[in-house]
Amino acid sequence: MEGTTRDLSYPPSPEALTVAVYDNHTHLEIADGENPLHYREHLDRASAVGVRGVVQVGTDVLTSRWSAAVAAREPRVLAAVALHPNEAPALAESGELDAALAVIDELAAQPRVVAIGETGLDFFRTEPGPGRDAQLAAFEAHIAIAKKHGLALQIHDRDAHDDIVATLLRVGAPERTVFHCFSGDAALARVLADNGWYASFAGTVTFKNAAGLREALEVMPRQLVLVETDAPFLTPHPFRGRPNGPYLMPHTVRAMAEHLGTDVPTLCALIASNSEQVYGTWDAEPVTAPGDPWAGPDEVPGSPSELAAAAQVAALDAADEGSPDHHPGPDYPGER
Repeated sequence: MEGTTRDLSYPPSPEALTVAVYDNHTHLEIADGENPLHYREHLDRASAVGVRGVVQVGTDVLTSRWSAAVAAREPRVLAAVALHPNEAPALAESGELDAALAVIDELAAQPRVVAIGETGLDFFRTEPGPGRDAQLAAFEAHIAIAKKHGLALQIHDRDAHDDIVATLLRVGAPERTVFHCFSGDAALARVLADNGWYASFAGTVTFKNAAGLREALEVMPRQLVLVETDAPFLTPHPFRGRPNGPYLMPHTVRAMAEHLGTDVPTLCALIASNSEQVYGTWDAEPVTAPGDPWAGPDEVPGSPSELAAAAQVAALDAADEGSPDHHPGPDYPGER
């Protein structure tokens, strides 16, 4: 972050929602800002503004283990576990992909793990050839794991709309399939609508240059709409570029309601219902594990220092992610 002109302070809390919603995709292990927040502080801020719970999402073995461990200890958290598509080429090259997928399969059996994600295809930096082949193999394996365990699928789709759709139609999509941080246009939204797949909208839908996303929002059936932060990335207007957290979701929800011409409580109630249709209720399975997931490797897989290193890799990976097809116009390197 040295030399950046970006504002590193967390924005103030917005006015609380009167009807609670869920953040169905966030990365609380990734530190950001001048004073990074502990995940429990993120959750406390979110609770205070009407964000009832989150789905904490893994992107590799380490963060997937941590996500499952947090969900086992914190009633406001459910977990998604997977290998991000950008992890697949290196794992395949080193011969470790199958072993890593076996860990994801094992984690998927834990009671408060409710989704396989984020998985999918990301062709922004991966040329045709072995790297894309590895991504596709990993994607198909994740789809199989989701169906084996009866879990939702959270899809990362970067410059790969056609290949994602073709793969889902060829191998068969899980019953509950979510396009995380939806980045397509109205045409892709119609494909999702025709197949009963969910579109999850992030802070990008509030950006001034995101007219295509708002057109897609109009097309999506309301019962297939979800909302997320993808924190610490994609902070909604008017704080675009600053650190993000689940507590900032009210800005996105209010912008969506305004564009759709509906009142905020009605949209919140609908999104909450949709979230529970996809993931179940946050209290369906009790938390059972004692202790603090930041305590260290003796108590929870992965120490804070290891997670910080993994988060740094994720942030560097996100630095290149600025194609208009994925998200309109990044303001800073971490905005993916």
